[in-house]
Amino acid sequence: MDFIDREDELALLGDHLDRPGAGLLVLYGRRRVGKTELIRRALEGRPLAAYHVGTRSTLHEELGRLSATLARTWDQPLLGVQPLAGTEALLAFLGSLRGRHVLVLDEFPYLAESDPSLPGLLQAAWDSTLSRSDLKLILCGSSISVMESTFLSPTAPLFGRRTGQMRLGPLPTGALAAAFAMPAAELVELAAVFGGVPGYLQRLDPGAGLDRNLQRHVLARGEPLYEEVPFLLREELREPRVYAAILAAIAGGARRFGEISSKVGLDRANLTRYLGILGDLGLVEREVPVLERHPDKSRKGLYRVADPFTATWFALVHPFRNLLETGDIDLAWPDVKAALDRRLPLAAEPVVRDLFRRSCADVIPFPVAYAGRHWGDGPEFDAVYLDAERTRAFVLEIKWTRAPVDVAVLADLRRRVALDRGLAGMECTSAVVSRAGFTGKAARADQPFLVDAGALVR
Repeated sequence: MDFIDREDELALLGDHLDRPGAGLLVLYGRRRVGKTELIRRALEGRPLAAYHVGTRSTLHEELGRLSATLARTWDQPLLGVQPLAGTEALLAFLGSLRGRHVLVLDEFPYLAESDPSLPGLLQAAWDSTLSRSDLKLILCGSSISVMESTFLSPTAPLFGRRTGQMRLGPLPTGALAAAFAMPAAELVELAAVFGGVPGYLQRLDPGAGLDRNLQRHVLARGEPLYEEVPFLLREELREPRVYAAILAAIAGGARRFGEISSKVGLDRANLTRYLGILGDLGLVEREVPVLERHPDKSRKGLYRVADPFTATWFALVHPFRNLLETGDIDLAWPDVKAALDRRLPLAAEPVVRDLFRRSCADVIPFPVAYAGRHWGDGPEFDAVYLDAERTRAFVLEIKWTRAPVDVAVLADLRRRVALDRGLAGMECTSAVVSRAGFTGKAARADQPFLVDAGALVR
């Protein structure tokens, strides 16, 4: 898959590198999200830009490789024959540089493992010399928890020293159209199953359908994506089995706090802590009805697996692991396919909600300040968009089926909106998105509010 999107991120990196004086940019994000390729693109054409990636090796070996890189990139032949002897020597060398230099330390947490004193020594060097130099440091890492505790925690040595930060997220669904030439409905389903993580998407065959890509690249024992989620949990978390049990419970339908607690066997305090960490990592989200005025205090919160591929893995791989381990995908496929068909309509909803807000903004008659699902004592709505004053609402129903739906569904939605007490007193507009289009005859005034999936990707 070619490098796509990321214009805003490249502009931010370029702006940081072009500023006069020293810079310490913290760039982090989950594995496979494209941090390394983004950095390489940002460094193209820039002289004296050195890149080093930590490998969880010994400090001696790390400094040897780094010295060789600096010798070659910065024309420092002495480092080629006499490598840096320690972290203090590295920082002293960086402090002696004159003129603009760029150094990227990728997988910085691995370097800190090799020398736990590195963050503290870097802080001292930054305060004494590096902050007054012309050196641009980019410190990059995939361990979100370590990067945040190292740079963003008030108790961390490097807190307050960064001159910029960026948490790199997945690609937006609309950007995937540049890499996958497929109808909009199939693109939505691809995003619902795999998300926007470039490292996952580049393993897929753009010419194959969703079923075939799942069979080849997710269900096949030995394929990287088959083991990706367990690997991610082991790398990021200290108790991967506990977190896996929580994710499996949520993916299996335990959405409320008490249900998860009962299923996993954790008390309130411990489960709250685990869910908080999963939330910080972007793996779990607590959903609250969008009409709730005080979401933090709401008792209606439901948990969901927020990362699409993690949700897919726990829905399509985890329950059928015994069958898949035999290598007989054909034997497991009927059960996996049935689970996929049950999952897709719900998995597509957050993708459609986001795409509709971006691609069909002209249909919504006000700037959107709040967006999300709504449920409660009355009707449930797939998507509700609100203005900042909460006086206007746009209600969207998502019909993600293989068969076209009758245009009468719009009138039924309007009837349910009119009956909802939470929407009472608001100026409401309603629309329906259908994966497979509509049957029946729509009035001219209703046509803009009957939206085919093809309009979601422009």
